[in-house]
Amino acid sequence: MRKAESRLRNRFFIPAYWLLALFLACVVTLSLSFWQTGTAEAFTASPWRSLGQITWRTVVYALLGTLLERLLNRPAPTKALSPFVLGGGLLLCWLPYLYWIFPGTVSNDSVTQVLEIIGVEKLGNANPIFQTALIYFFRGIGKVLGSADAGVFLYCMVQALLMAWLLGAVLSAQRSSGAPCWLTVASFLFYALCPIFPLFAFCVGKDTNFSMAVLWLSLLIARRLLPRPDGEKPCRWETPCLCAAAALCTLLRNPGFYLALLTLLILLAFSLFGNSRAQGQWKAPVWAMGCTLAVYGALHLLLIPTLGIQPMPATENWSLPLQQAARVAATHPLTDEESAAIDGVLELDKLAESYNGELSDPVKNLWRKDATQEQTDEFFRTWRSLLRKYPLTCLSATFHNTYGYLCPGFLSKIKPTLLIGRQKTMTPALEAAFPYSVNPRADDLKALMNKLSDFAPFRVWIAPGLYAWACLFTLARLLRSRRKRLLIAAVPSLFSLTGCLLSAVNGYFRYAMPLYLCAPLLLWLCACCFDSSEHAKERK
Repeated sequence: MRKAESRLRNRFFIPAYWLLALFLACVVTLSLSFWQTGTAEAFTASPWRSLGQITWRTVVYALLGTLLERLLNRPAPTKALSPFVLGGGLLLCWLPYLYWIFPGTVSNDSVTQVLEIIGVEKLGNANPIFQTALIYFFRGIGKVLGSADAGVFLYCMVQALLMAWLLGAVLSAQRSSGAPCWLTVASFLFYALCPIFPLFAFCVGKDTNFSMAVLWLSLLIARRLLPRPDGEKPCRWETPCLCAAAALCTLLRNPGFYLALLTLLILLAFSLFGNSRAQGQWKAPVWAMGCTLAVYGALHLLLIPTLGIQPMPATENWSLPLQQAARVAATHPLTDEESAAIDGVLELDKLAESYNGELSDPVKNLWRKDATQEQTDEFFRTWRSLLRKYPLTCLSATFHNTYGYLCPGFLSKIKPTLLIGRQKTMTPALEAAFPYSVNPRADDLKALMNKLSDFAPFRVWIAPGLYAWACLFTLARLLRSRRKRLLIAAVPSLFSLTGCLLSAVNGYFRYAMPLYLCAPLLLWLCACCFDSSEHAKERK
Protein backbone atom coordinates (compact mmCIF):
# COMPACT_ATOMS: atom_id res chain seq x y z
CA MET A 1 0.00 0.00 0.00
CA ARG A 2 2.78 2.40 0.94
CA LYS A 3 4.63 1.51 -2.25
CA ALA A 4 1.53 2.31 -4.31
CA GLU A 5 1.07 5.64 -2.50
CA SER A 6 4.75 6.47 -3.06
CA ARG A 7 4.49 5.65 -6.76
CA LEU A 8 1.36 7.77 -7.09
CA ARG A 9 3.07 10.68 -5.31
CA ASN A 10 6.14 10.41 -7.54
CA ARG A 11 3.99 10.41 -10.65
CA PHE A 12 1.78 13.38 -9.87
CA PHE A 13 3.80 15.55 -7.47
CA ILE A 14 6.90 16.40 -9.47
CA PRO A 15 8.40 19.53 -7.83
CA ALA A 16 9.77 20.99 -11.10
CA TYR A 17 6.33 20.92 -12.72
CA TRP A 18 4.58 22.36 -9.68
CA LEU A 19 7.06 25.24 -9.50
CA LEU A 20 6.66 25.91 -13.23
CA ALA A 21 2.87 25.64 -12.89
CA LEU A 22 2.85 28.14 -10.01
CA PHE A 23 4.93 30.60 -12.05
CA LEU A 24 2.68 30.27 -15.11
CA ALA A 25 -0.48 30.52 -13.01
CA CYS A 26 0.74 33.79 -11.48
CA VAL A 27 1.71 35.12 -14.93
CA VAL A 28 -1.65 34.23 -16.51
CA THR A 29 -3.69 35.64 -13.62
CA LEU A 30 -1.73 38.89 -13.65
CA SER A 31 -1.82 39.00 -17.46
CA LEU A 32 -5.60 38.97 -17.49
CA SER A 33 -5.59 42.06 -15.29
CA PHE A 34 -3.21 43.90 -17.64
CA TRP A 35 -5.19 42.67 -20.64
CA GLN A 36 -8.37 44.24 -19.22
CA THR A 37 -7.13 47.42 -17.54
CA GLY A 38 -3.47 47.91 -18.50
CA THR A 39 -2.50 47.67 -14.82
CA ALA A 40 -2.50 45.16 -11.95
CA GLU A 41 -5.69 46.75 -10.59
CA ALA A 42 -7.96 43.76 -11.23
CA PHE A 43 -5.33 41.47 -9.68
CA THR A 44 -4.86 43.50 -6.49
CA ALA A 45 -8.45 44.67 -6.06
CA SER A 46 -9.59 41.20 -5.02
CA PRO A 47 -6.55 39.34 -3.65
CA TRP A 48 -8.50 36.33 -2.36
CA ARG A 49 -10.12 35.85 -5.76
CA SER A 50 -6.72 36.15 -7.45
CA LEU A 51 -5.25 33.63 -4.99
CA GLY A 52 -8.06 31.21 -5.78
CA GLN A 53 -7.43 31.58 -9.52
CA ILE A 54 -3.72 31.02 -9.03
CA THR A 55 -4.43 27.92 -6.94
CA TRP A 56 -6.69 26.11 -9.40
CA ARG A 57 -4.54 27.09 -12.36
CA THR A 58 -1.45 25.77 -10.60
CA VAL A 59 -3.12 22.40 -10.02
CA VAL A 60 -4.38 22.16 -13.60
CA TYR A 61 -1.08 23.20 -15.18
CA ALA A 62 0.96 20.84 -12.99
CA LEU A 63 -1.28 17.90 -13.83
CA LEU A 64 -1.14 18.77 -17.53
CA GLY A 65 2.66 18.84 -17.39
CA THR A 66 2.72 15.47 -15.63
CA LEU A 67 0.29 14.01 -18.18
CA LEU A 68 2.39 15.33 -21.07
CA GLU A 69 5.49 13.71 -19.61
CA ARG A 70 3.65 10.41 -19.32
CA LEU A 71 2.52 10.63 -22.94
CA LEU A 72 6.04 11.45 -24.13
CA ASN A 73 7.42 8.39 -22.35
CA ARG A 74 6.06 6.00 -24.95
CA PRO A 75 8.95 4.91 -27.20
CA ALA A 76 7.98 3.66 -30.63
CA PRO A 77 11.04 3.30 -32.92
CA THR A 78 10.17 3.02 -36.59
CA LYS A 79 11.85 3.54 -39.92
CA ALA A 80 12.22 7.14 -40.97
CA LEU A 81 10.25 8.61 -43.83
CA SER A 82 12.01 10.81 -46.35
CA PRO A 83 12.05 14.52 -45.40
CA PHE A 84 11.06 15.22 -49.00
CA VAL A 85 7.93 13.08 -48.70
CA LEU A 86 6.91 14.67 -45.41
CA GLY A 87 7.83 18.15 -46.63
CA GLY A 88 5.87 17.60 -49.84
CA GLY A 89 2.80 16.71 -47.78
CA LEU A 90 3.18 19.90 -45.77
CA LEU A 91 3.57 22.03 -48.89
CA LEU A 92 0.39 20.56 -50.38
CA CYS A 93 -1.48 21.54 -47.22
CA TRP A 94 -0.14 25.11 -47.46
CA LEU A 95 -0.79 25.72 -51.16
CA PRO A 96 -4.51 26.61 -50.76
CA TYR A 97 -3.45 29.77 -48.93
CA LEU A 98 -1.96 31.02 -52.20
CA TYR A 99 -5.51 31.32 -53.50
CA TRP A 100 -6.04 34.20 -51.07
CA ILE A 101 -2.62 35.86 -50.98
CA PHE A 102 -1.00 35.17 -54.41
CA PRO A 103 1.70 36.19 -55.26
CA GLY A 104 2.57 36.50 -51.55
CA THR A 105 2.63 39.05 -48.75
CA VAL A 106 5.30 41.76 -48.58
CA SER A 107 6.03 42.81 -45.00
CA ASN A 108 6.59 46.39 -43.81
CA ASP A 109 10.27 45.75 -43.23
CA SER A 110 10.68 44.39 -46.76
CA VAL A 111 9.01 47.49 -48.20
CA THR A 112 11.48 49.60 -46.21
CA GLN A 113 14.34 47.54 -47.61
CA VAL A 114 13.10 48.10 -51.16
CA LEU A 115 13.04 51.86 -50.49
CA GLU A 116 16.63 51.55 -49.26
CA ILE A 117 17.59 49.64 -52.41
CA ILE A 118 16.20 52.32 -54.72
CA GLY A 119 17.77 55.14 -52.70
CA VAL A 120 14.62 56.69 -51.23
CA GLU A 121 15.82 55.85 -47.74
CA LYS A 122 19.34 55.55 -46.34
CA LEU A 123 20.74 52.04 -46.53
CA GLY A 124 20.95 50.66 -43.00
CA ASN A 125 21.47 47.49 -41.00
CA ALA A 126 18.39 47.86 -38.79
CA ASN A 127 16.97 45.31 -41.19
CA PRO A 128 19.92 42.95 -41.79
CA ILE A 129 21.85 43.86 -44.91
CA PHE A 130 21.99 40.22 -46.01
CA GLN A 131 18.18 40.09 -46.06
CA THR A 132 18.20 43.34 -48.05
CA ALA A 133 20.53 41.65 -50.55
CA LEU A 134 18.07 38.73 -50.89
CA ILE A 135 15.25 41.14 -51.69
CA TYR A 136 17.51 42.94 -54.17
CA PHE A 137 18.22 39.61 -55.88
CA PHE A 138 14.59 38.53 -56.22
CA ARG A 139 13.49 42.02 -57.22
CA GLY A 140 16.10 41.79 -59.98
CA ILE A 141 14.64 38.47 -61.15
CA GLY A 142 11.22 40.11 -61.21
CA LYS A 143 12.56 42.95 -63.36
CA VAL A 144 14.08 40.45 -65.79
CA LEU A 145 10.75 38.63 -66.01
CA GLY A 146 8.89 41.90 -66.39
CA SER A 147 6.80 41.61 -63.23
CA ALA A 148 7.39 42.54 -59.61
CA ASP A 149 4.81 39.89 -58.70
CA ALA A 150 7.04 37.25 -60.28
CA GLY A 151 9.88 38.25 -57.96
CA VAL A 152 7.58 38.12 -54.91
CA PHE A 153 6.18 34.74 -55.95
CA LEU A 154 9.61 33.18 -56.57
CA TYR A 155 10.91 34.44 -53.22
CA CYS A 156 7.91 32.99 -51.42
CA MET A 157 8.04 29.64 -53.24
CA VAL A 158 11.76 29.16 -52.59
CA GLN A 159 11.20 30.03 -48.94
CA ALA A 160 8.18 27.72 -48.66
CA LEU A 161 10.06 24.82 -50.29
CA LEU A 162 12.99 25.23 -47.89
CA MET A 163 10.68 25.46 -44.89
CA ALA A 164 8.71 22.39 -45.96
CA TRP A 165 11.91 20.38 -46.38
CA LEU A 166 13.29 21.55 -43.00
CA LEU A 167 10.08 20.73 -41.13
CA GLY A 168 10.02 17.40 -42.96
CA ALA A 169 13.56 16.75 -41.67
CA VAL A 170 12.37 17.39 -38.09
CA LEU A 171 9.47 14.98 -38.54
CA SER A 172 11.75 12.37 -40.12
CA ALA A 173 14.21 12.61 -37.22
CA GLN A 174 11.34 12.31 -34.75
CA ARG A 175 10.01 9.20 -36.41
CA SER A 176 13.37 7.40 -36.50
CA SER A 177 14.52 8.28 -32.98
CA GLY A 178 11.98 6.35 -30.96
CA ALA A 179 9.67 9.29 -30.18
CA PRO A 180 6.00 8.37 -29.65
CA CYS A 181 4.03 7.94 -32.85
CA TRP A 182 1.37 10.36 -31.60
CA LEU A 183 4.00 13.10 -31.34
CA THR A 184 5.05 12.75 -34.98
CA VAL A 185 1.42 12.70 -36.13
CA ALA A 186 0.54 15.72 -33.97
CA SER A 187 3.64 17.57 -35.17
CA PHE A 188 2.76 16.93 -38.82
CA LEU A 189 -0.82 18.14 -38.27
CA PHE A 190 0.46 21.20 -36.40
CA TYR A 191 2.84 22.17 -39.20
CA ALA A 192 0.24 21.38 -41.86
CA LEU A 193 -2.85 23.04 -40.41
CA CYS A 194 -1.75 25.93 -38.23
CA PRO A 195 -2.12 29.07 -40.40
CA ILE A 196 1.07 30.55 -38.98
CA PHE A 197 3.27 28.40 -41.23
CA PRO A 198 1.75 29.00 -44.69
CA LEU A 199 1.17 32.69 -44.00
CA PHE A 200 4.79 33.26 -43.02
CA ALA A 201 6.14 30.81 -45.62
CA PHE A 202 4.48 32.89 -48.35
CA CYS A 203 5.67 36.21 -46.90
CA VAL A 204 8.64 38.30 -47.99
CA GLY A 205 10.15 39.11 -44.61
CA LYS A 206 13.19 38.65 -42.41
CA ASP A 207 11.53 36.66 -39.63
CA THR A 208 10.69 33.48 -41.54
CA ASN A 209 14.15 32.68 -42.85
CA PHE A 210 15.80 33.60 -39.54
CA SER A 211 13.45 31.23 -37.72
CA MET A 212 14.34 28.51 -40.20
CA ALA A 213 18.04 29.08 -39.48
CA VAL A 214 17.36 28.77 -35.73
CA LEU A 215 15.45 25.52 -36.23
CA TRP A 216 18.17 24.12 -38.51
CA LEU A 217 20.85 24.92 -35.92
CA SER A 218 18.77 23.30 -33.17
CA LEU A 219 18.11 20.20 -35.28
CA LEU A 220 21.78 19.73 -36.17
CA ILE A 221 22.80 19.99 -32.51
CA ALA A 222 20.05 17.61 -31.40
CA ARG A 223 21.19 14.98 -33.89
CA ARG A 224 24.77 15.33 -32.65
CA LEU A 225 23.74 14.86 -29.03
CA LEU A 226 21.35 11.94 -29.48
CA PRO A 227 22.76 8.38 -29.60
CA ARG A 228 23.40 7.15 -33.10
CA PRO A 229 21.97 3.85 -34.29
CA ASP A 230 24.45 0.99 -34.20
CA GLY A 231 26.87 1.12 -37.11
CA GLU A 232 25.86 4.62 -38.26
CA LYS A 233 28.81 6.89 -38.96
CA PRO A 234 28.76 10.69 -38.74
CA CYS A 235 27.78 12.33 -42.00
CA ARG A 236 30.59 14.28 -43.64
CA TRP A 237 28.18 17.18 -44.16
CA GLU A 238 27.48 17.66 -40.44
CA THR A 239 30.26 20.18 -39.82
CA PRO A 240 29.64 22.28 -42.98
CA CYS A 241 25.92 22.35 -42.20
CA LEU A 242 26.57 23.44 -38.61
CA CYS A 243 28.81 26.23 -39.91
CA ALA A 244 26.17 27.30 -42.43
CA ALA A 245 23.35 27.31 -39.88
CA ALA A 246 25.35 29.43 -37.42
CA ALA A 247 26.42 31.83 -40.17
CA LEU A 248 22.81 32.23 -41.36
CA CYS A 249 21.65 33.02 -37.82
CA THR A 250 24.29 35.77 -37.78
CA LEU A 251 23.36 37.14 -41.19
CA LEU A 252 19.57 37.07 -40.91
CA ARG A 253 19.05 38.84 -37.58
CA ASN A 254 21.32 41.22 -35.69
CA PRO A 255 21.04 39.38 -32.33
CA GLY A 256 21.47 36.08 -34.20
CA PHE A 257 25.23 36.36 -33.74
CA TYR A 258 24.86 36.14 -29.97
CA LEU A 259 22.38 33.28 -30.27
CA ALA A 260 24.73 31.24 -32.43
CA LEU A 261 27.86 32.09 -30.43
CA LEU A 262 26.29 31.25 -27.06
CA THR A 263 24.92 27.95 -28.35
CA LEU A 264 28.23 26.93 -29.92
CA LEU A 265 30.20 27.88 -26.80
CA ILE A 266 28.01 25.62 -24.68
CA LEU A 267 28.29 22.84 -27.28
CA LEU A 268 32.07 23.23 -27.33
CA ALA A 269 32.27 23.10 -23.53
CA PHE A 270 30.26 19.88 -23.53
CA SER A 271 32.43 18.43 -26.30
CA LEU A 272 35.63 19.23 -24.38
CA PHE A 273 34.55 18.17 -20.92
CA GLY A 274 31.73 15.72 -21.64
CA ASN A 275 31.87 12.09 -22.64
CA SER A 276 32.28 12.88 -26.36
CA ARG A 277 35.80 14.33 -25.98
CA ALA A 278 37.53 11.17 -27.17
CA GLN A 279 35.54 11.14 -30.40
CA GLY A 280 36.82 14.53 -31.53
CA GLN A 281 33.39 16.11 -31.34
CA TRP A 282 34.94 19.45 -30.38
CA LYS A 283 36.11 20.14 -33.92
CA ALA A 284 32.68 20.91 -35.41
CA PRO A 285 31.72 23.65 -32.87
CA VAL A 286 35.19 25.17 -33.24
CA TRP A 287 34.79 25.37 -37.01
CA ALA A 288 31.26 26.75 -36.64
CA MET A 289 32.42 29.38 -34.13
CA GLY A 290 35.22 30.36 -36.48
CA CYS A 291 32.76 30.81 -39.35
CA THR A 292 30.39 32.79 -37.14
CA LEU A 293 33.12 35.15 -35.97
CA ALA A 294 34.47 35.52 -39.52
CA VAL A 295 31.03 36.37 -40.91
CA TYR A 296 30.31 38.83 -38.11
CA GLY A 297 33.73 40.47 -38.48
CA ALA A 298 33.46 40.76 -42.26
CA LEU A 299 29.99 42.25 -41.91
CA HIS A 300 30.59 44.79 -39.15
CA LEU A 301 34.27 45.60 -39.60
CA LEU A 302 34.49 45.57 -43.39
CA LEU A 303 31.25 45.62 -45.35
CA ILE A 304 29.12 48.03 -43.29
CA PRO A 305 31.86 50.70 -42.80
CA THR A 306 33.09 50.40 -46.41
CA LEU A 307 29.63 50.88 -47.94
CA GLY A 308 28.64 53.57 -45.45
CA ILE A 309 25.68 51.52 -44.21
CA GLN A 310 23.99 52.92 -41.14
CA PRO A 311 24.34 50.56 -38.17
CA MET A 312 21.30 49.43 -36.22
CA PRO A 313 20.17 52.25 -33.88
CA ALA A 314 21.20 51.59 -30.29
CA THR A 315 17.66 52.36 -29.11
CA GLU A 316 16.47 49.13 -30.76
CA ASN A 317 18.01 47.29 -27.79
CA TRP A 318 16.74 49.69 -25.13
CA SER A 319 13.02 48.92 -25.01
CA LEU A 320 13.18 47.78 -21.38
CA PRO A 321 14.85 50.88 -19.83
CA LEU A 322 12.98 53.32 -22.08
CA GLN A 323 9.58 51.84 -21.23
CA GLN A 324 10.40 51.79 -17.53
CA ALA A 325 11.58 55.40 -17.53
CA ALA A 326 8.52 56.48 -19.53
CA ARG A 327 6.08 54.76 -17.16
CA VAL A 328 7.74 56.32 -14.12
CA ALA A 329 7.64 59.75 -15.78
CA ALA A 330 3.95 59.26 -16.60
CA THR A 331 2.90 58.15 -13.11
CA HIS A 332 5.31 59.69 -10.58
CA PRO A 333 6.66 63.21 -9.94
CA LEU A 334 10.28 63.64 -10.93
CA THR A 335 12.99 65.73 -9.30
CA ASP A 336 14.64 68.49 -11.28
CA GLU A 337 17.76 66.34 -11.72
CA GLU A 338 15.74 63.36 -12.94
CA SER A 339 13.75 65.53 -15.34
CA ALA A 340 16.90 67.09 -16.75
CA ALA A 341 18.58 63.69 -17.24
CA ILE A 342 15.56 62.23 -19.06
CA ASP A 343 14.91 65.40 -21.09
CA GLY A 344 18.50 65.34 -22.25
CA VAL A 345 17.83 62.26 -24.38
CA LEU A 346 14.02 62.08 -24.62
CA GLU A 347 11.37 64.73 -25.25
CA LEU A 348 10.05 64.74 -21.70
CA ASP A 349 6.98 66.91 -22.40
CA LYS A 350 5.71 64.30 -24.90
CA LEU A 351 6.66 61.22 -22.90
CA ALA A 352 3.44 60.71 -20.92
CA GLU A 353 1.13 61.07 -23.92
CA SER A 354 3.33 58.91 -26.16
CA TYR A 355 3.77 56.05 -23.70
CA ASN A 356 2.05 52.82 -24.78
CA GLY A 357 2.41 49.89 -22.40
CA GLU A 358 2.47 47.29 -25.20
CA LEU A 359 4.69 49.09 -27.72
CA SER A 360 7.99 50.86 -27.08
CA ASP A 361 8.28 52.45 -30.55
CA PRO A 362 6.48 55.71 -29.61
CA VAL A 363 8.95 56.25 -26.76
CA LYS A 364 11.95 55.26 -28.87
CA ASN A 365 10.84 57.77 -31.51
CA LEU A 366 11.27 60.55 -28.92
CA TRP A 367 14.99 59.82 -28.56
CA ARG A 368 17.00 62.93 -29.41
CA LYS A 369 19.37 62.19 -32.28
CA ASP A 370 21.78 64.86 -31.06
CA ALA A 371 22.08 63.32 -27.57
CA THR A 372 25.72 63.08 -26.50
CA GLN A 373 27.40 60.10 -24.87
CA GLU A 374 27.53 62.01 -21.57
CA GLN A 375 23.78 62.64 -21.72
CA THR A 376 23.15 58.98 -22.55
CA ASP A 377 25.29 57.85 -19.62
CA GLU A 378 23.46 60.25 -17.30
CA PHE A 379 20.10 58.91 -18.49
CA PHE A 380 21.10 55.33 -17.68
CA ARG A 381 22.35 56.38 -14.25
CA THR A 382 19.01 58.06 -13.65
CA TRP A 383 17.13 55.03 -14.93
CA ARG A 384 18.98 52.77 -12.49
CA SER A 385 18.10 55.21 -9.72
CA LEU A 386 14.42 55.16 -10.73
CA LEU A 387 14.54 51.37 -10.83
CA ARG A 388 15.59 51.33 -7.17
CA LYS A 389 13.15 54.09 -6.25
CA TYR A 390 10.05 52.72 -8.02
CA PRO A 391 10.69 48.96 -8.50
CA LEU A 392 7.02 47.97 -8.79
CA THR A 393 6.31 50.63 -11.42
CA CYS A 394 9.32 49.51 -13.47
CA LEU A 395 8.34 45.87 -13.13
CA SER A 396 4.80 46.77 -14.18
CA ALA A 397 6.11 48.53 -17.31
CA THR A 398 8.18 45.50 -18.31
CA PHE A 399 5.39 43.02 -17.62
CA HIS A 400 2.92 45.13 -19.61
CA ASN A 401 5.28 45.04 -22.59
CA THR A 402 5.93 41.28 -22.46
CA TYR A 403 3.09 39.24 -20.91
CA GLY A 404 1.64 38.29 -24.29
CA TYR A 405 4.57 35.93 -24.88
CA LEU A 406 3.68 33.94 -21.74
CA CYS A 407 -0.12 34.12 -21.79
CA PRO A 408 -1.70 31.63 -24.24
CA GLY A 409 -4.47 33.16 -26.30
CA PHE A 410 -3.29 36.77 -26.15
CA LEU A 411 -3.66 38.59 -29.49
CA SER A 412 -1.95 41.94 -29.84
CA LYS A 413 -4.11 44.77 -31.17
CA ILE A 414 -1.19 47.17 -31.51
CA LYS A 415 0.17 45.75 -34.77
CA PRO A 416 -1.11 43.14 -37.25
CA THR A 417 -0.25 39.68 -35.97
CA LEU A 418 -0.98 37.45 -38.97
CA LEU A 419 0.62 39.17 -41.96
CA ILE A 420 -2.16 39.17 -44.55
CA GLY A 421 -2.74 41.64 -47.37
CA ARG A 422 -1.15 45.05 -47.73
CA GLN A 423 1.21 45.96 -44.91
CA LYS A 424 2.27 49.42 -46.07
CA THR A 425 0.75 52.10 -48.26
CA MET A 426 2.01 52.13 -51.84
CA THR A 427 3.95 55.34 -52.53
CA PRO A 428 4.76 56.79 -55.98
CA ALA A 429 8.43 55.86 -55.58
CA LEU A 430 7.52 52.29 -54.63
CA GLU A 431 5.00 52.04 -57.44
CA ALA A 432 7.68 53.04 -59.94
CA ALA A 433 10.39 50.74 -58.60
CA PHE A 434 8.51 47.73 -57.24
CA PRO A 435 4.85 47.68 -58.33
CA TYR A 436 3.85 44.45 -56.58
CA SER A 437 0.15 43.72 -56.27
CA VAL A 438 -1.97 42.66 -53.30
CA ASN A 439 -4.60 40.02 -53.89
CA PRO A 440 -8.06 41.46 -53.10
CA ARG A 441 -9.06 38.06 -51.72
CA ALA A 442 -6.60 38.68 -48.86
CA ASP A 443 -9.30 40.79 -47.20
CA ASP A 444 -11.58 37.75 -47.14
CA LEU A 445 -8.84 35.65 -45.53
CA LYS A 446 -8.16 38.36 -42.96
CA ALA A 447 -11.87 38.56 -42.12
CA LEU A 448 -11.98 34.76 -41.74
CA MET A 449 -8.99 34.77 -39.38
CA ASN A 450 -10.50 37.58 -37.34
CA LYS A 451 -13.74 35.64 -37.04
CA LEU A 452 -11.93 32.46 -36.00
CA SER A 453 -9.96 34.49 -33.44
CA ASP A 454 -13.20 35.09 -31.54
CA PHE A 455 -12.97 31.45 -30.43
CA ALA A 456 -10.62 30.89 -27.51
CA PRO A 457 -9.19 27.52 -28.72
CA PHE A 458 -8.14 29.08 -32.03
CA ARG A 459 -6.54 32.03 -30.24
CA VAL A 460 -4.60 29.69 -27.98
CA TRP A 461 -3.48 27.70 -31.04
CA ILE A 462 -2.08 30.65 -33.00
CA ALA A 463 -0.81 32.96 -30.24
CA PRO A 464 2.82 32.70 -29.07
CA GLY A 465 2.11 32.05 -25.38
CA LEU A 466 1.49 28.31 -25.81
CA TYR A 467 4.85 27.83 -27.54
CA ALA A 468 6.69 29.73 -24.82
CA TRP A 469 5.11 27.22 -22.44
CA ALA A 470 6.50 24.37 -24.54
CA CYS A 471 9.93 25.99 -24.24
CA LEU A 472 9.67 26.32 -20.45
CA PHE A 473 8.29 22.77 -20.09
CA THR A 474 11.28 21.48 -22.04
CA LEU A 475 13.61 23.37 -19.72
CA ALA A 476 11.95 21.87 -16.63
CA ARG A 477 11.86 18.35 -18.09
CA LEU A 478 15.46 18.27 -19.29
CA LEU A 479 16.83 19.78 -16.07
CA ARG A 480 15.43 16.85 -14.13
CA SER A 481 16.52 14.20 -16.63
CA ARG A 482 19.78 12.29 -16.91
CA ARG A 483 20.34 13.62 -20.42
CA LYS A 484 20.76 17.29 -19.54
CA ARG A 485 23.07 17.64 -22.52
CA LEU A 486 19.97 17.82 -24.73
CA LEU A 487 19.37 21.27 -23.26
CA ILE A 488 22.07 22.54 -25.63
CA ALA A 489 19.70 21.96 -28.54
CA ALA A 490 17.06 24.01 -26.69
CA VAL A 491 19.38 27.00 -26.11
CA PRO A 492 18.40 28.76 -29.41
CA SER A 493 14.72 28.56 -28.42
CA LEU A 494 15.40 29.78 -24.89
CA PHE A 495 17.48 32.64 -26.32
CA SER A 496 14.62 33.51 -28.71
CA LEU A 497 12.12 33.53 -25.83
CA THR A 498 14.39 35.86 -23.87
CA GLY A 499 14.60 38.12 -26.92
CA CYS A 500 10.81 38.21 -27.11
CA LEU A 501 10.60 39.27 -23.46
CA LEU A 502 12.99 42.16 -24.22
CA SER A 503 11.37 43.12 -27.53
CA ALA A 504 9.52 46.28 -28.53
CA VAL A 505 6.06 44.77 -29.07
CA ASN A 506 3.94 42.68 -26.73
CA GLY A 507 2.84 39.31 -28.11
CA TYR A 508 4.09 39.91 -31.67
CA PHE A 509 3.79 36.73 -33.74
CA ARG A 510 6.73 37.30 -36.03
CA TYR A 511 9.15 37.85 -33.14
CA ALA A 512 8.09 34.47 -31.74
CA MET A 513 8.43 32.59 -35.03
CA PRO A 514 11.44 30.51 -33.81
CA LEU A 515 9.25 29.23 -30.95
CA TYR A 516 6.53 28.10 -33.37
CA LEU A 517 8.95 26.23 -35.61
CA CYS A 518 10.91 24.68 -32.73
CA ALA A 519 7.97 23.54 -30.56
CA PRO A 520 7.77 19.98 -32.01
CA LEU A 521 11.56 19.67 -31.81
CA LEU A 522 11.48 20.69 -28.14
CA LEU A 523 8.85 18.08 -27.30
CA TRP A 524 10.92 15.56 -29.23
CA LEU A 525 13.89 16.38 -26.98
CA CYS A 526 11.65 15.73 -23.97
CA ALA A 527 10.72 12.33 -25.41
CA CYS A 528 14.36 11.48 -26.12
CA CYS A 529 15.55 12.34 -22.61
CA PHE A 530 14.07 9.15 -21.17
CA ASP A 531 16.76 6.53 -20.83
CA SER A 532 16.40 2.77 -20.57
CA SER A 533 16.34 2.76 -16.78
CA GLU A 534 13.42 5.19 -16.74
CA HIS A 535 11.51 3.05 -19.22
CA ALA A 536 12.17 0.01 -17.04
CA LYS A 537 10.74 1.81 -14.02
CA GLU A 538 7.65 2.79 -15.99
CA ARG A 539 6.98 -0.81 -16.96
CA LYS A 540 7.08 -2.05 -13.36
